[in-house]
Amino acid sequence: EPLSNLDAKLRVDMRIEIKRLHANTGTTIVYVTHDQIEAMTLATKIAVMRDGEVQQFGTPAEIYNNPTNIFVADFMGSPAMNLVPATIGGNGSGLSVVLQRDGREPISLPLAGATPGLSAFQGKPVIFGVRPEALTDPEGAERNASSIATADCHIEVIEPAGSDTFAVTNLGGKAVVARLRADAKIQPGTVTPLAFNLTKAVFFDPATEKRIL
Repeated sequence: EPLSNLDAKLRVDMRIEIKRLHANTGTTIVYVTHDQIEAMTLATKIAVMRDGEVQQFGTPAEIYNNPTNIFVADFMGSPAMNLVPATIGGNGSGLSVVLQRDGREPISLPLAGATPGLSAFQGKPVIFGVRPEALTDPEGAERNASSIATADCHIEVIEPAGSDTFAVTNLGGKAVVARLRADAKIQPGTVTPLAFNLTKAVFFDPATEKRIL
């Protein structure tokens, strides 16, 4: 990594300088890094590689919002995407994603406009992917999202981070991170409603680890 020996502030300054240099010269630059933040901020196109093979090639937005498999989903983003074991439920009115909870009733979130491939997984396990910013307090939920589902969640840990507050709950046996507004009045050990932006949710086949389309 070209910037790995610099302190945190200087790394940010150098990223800006490299971005400015690229804009001014218009030259193609190949930049190799294990730091996904550097990749996201510097690149116009990213090739995510694993064991010498390209897993996905696309713009930072494509890589971040539409990961092709679990490896890409887990690698890109900080905090990482929540990848939760789940089951696809369904009835005559449509599909839902069912998330188990220790000692509590499962959460069932209705999937409006689900991808066609999910129908084949009805009653079967999937990996439910949702980024922390797509799981938030109801007042902070994205206003133009077409599918928001709210469920009561037990908050285990709160992490104030200045501009945001991170809350940790447990779903599907996994610690799941929600990104809340800085002034969200949520306390650890309480049960509080969280809003799932299912417009931005992605699903993966546990057997192949590929995205279900």
